[in-house]
Amino acid sequence: MINFKRPRLMLLGLFFLTTLAAAEYPDKAVKFVVPFPPGGSFDGPARLLTARLTKLSGQPFVVETRSGAGGAVGAAEVSRAVPDGYTALLSNGAMPVSATLTKKPLFDAVTGFTHVATFGVLPFVVVVNPKLPFNTLQEFIEASRKEPGKYNYASAGNGSAAHLGAEQIKQAFGVNWVHVPYRGTGPALTDLLAGQVNVTVVGLSSAIGHIKAGTLKALAVTSATRLAQLPNVPTVAEIKPNFTIETWIGVAMPPKAPADAVNRMAALVEQAMKDNDLRAQLRELAVEPVFEGPAAAKARMAKDVATFTELGKGTSISLD
Repeated sequence: MINFKRPRLMLLGLFFLTTLAAAEYPDKAVKFVVPFPPGGSFDGPARLLTARLTKLSGQPFVVETRSGAGGAVGAAEVSRAVPDGYTALLSNGAMPVSATLTKKPLFDAVTGFTHVATFGVLPFVVVVNPKLPFNTLQEFIEASRKEPGKYNYASAGNGSAAHLGAEQIKQAFGVNWVHVPYRGTGPALTDLLAGQVNVTVVGLSSAIGHIKAGTLKALAVTSATRLAQLPNVPTVAEIKPNFTIETWIGVAMPPKAPADAVNRMAALVEQAMKDNDLRAQLRELAVEPVFEGPAAAKARMAKDVATFTELGKGTSISLD
């Protein structure tokens, strides 16, 4: 006699084993690659997140720094890693820049990774020396149009966030600001404070102290909505609808990472982002906490790749 119950029981057993295996991820340490130097603007948020992921999962998330080429070296390492779910990357807004504005990119920012989540965005602020007679971005834009080439902007170097942000504003408003590159944000801000240059587009964390002290004047923020830290400073989008500039941080894995690991990691990040203490700590680092799952994280990357591809065509910017 054929026992029809036995195959059914075996299938049921396999189902439960598969479910259990998925639920148990991770069952060992996860290497979490941060592709920037220790102590940088991305390093702190990464360590805050991995501490929560360790607590939630019961397994260590070990931060390993792999800096170089503006984050491209570490990202490329993860793109080539074994896709077993145990190597992850602090994905970030520098990746689409590197993938589009270098002649020989080290990775494809969209297809070269499994995009897991976004957990923070970092807005920028347009700041000028307070001696300039402008109180709004609109006033500055109008003056710049009347006298093309009169005003200049400082950046932290070719291909930096300040460089690309200012070029996006130039394109959007049709102004001609002259680029003055520096070797880092510090020297750029020093000359802006001294009145040697007129304007820069800089991360909130670098500028907010100067803004509150009155040594720099904030004309606009580049986020979609006004920032809690600067509630009286308008957004660029208030005069140019849908215009935003923000970098971001998230989690990615190598391409073809196991679906159960990706989904479990995304769920852990989502759970971590519900922690009010973590959200407060991120805001102290000028990171606005968010959560986006795999589909939205991939879409964000693809959108940035398209943006910087067009920017490169329109301005001939190259990181090489």
